[in-house]
Amino acid sequence: ATHPIPQVGKITASIGASLITRKDLPGTVIDRADQALYYAKNNGRNQVCVYEDLAAAGKLSVTNGEGDPELF
Repeated sequence: ATHPIPQVGKITASIGASLITRKDLPGTVIDRADQALYYAKNNGRNQVCVYEDLAAAGKLSVTNGEGDPELF
């Protein structure tokens, strides 16, 4: 973010991640990572956020079901 790229300008990277267990369905993992990603984007950008850390801190509401994530 502090180094401008020619013809593009400033670039930031926001990343959302989630832990994966054997019982998790793929859609559930993607949904949790997606929630963490949007938290990162809406709360400063240019950072990595982990769903479980955010949920433990009370920054996200915990979901138990498989959602329909929007991949692109």
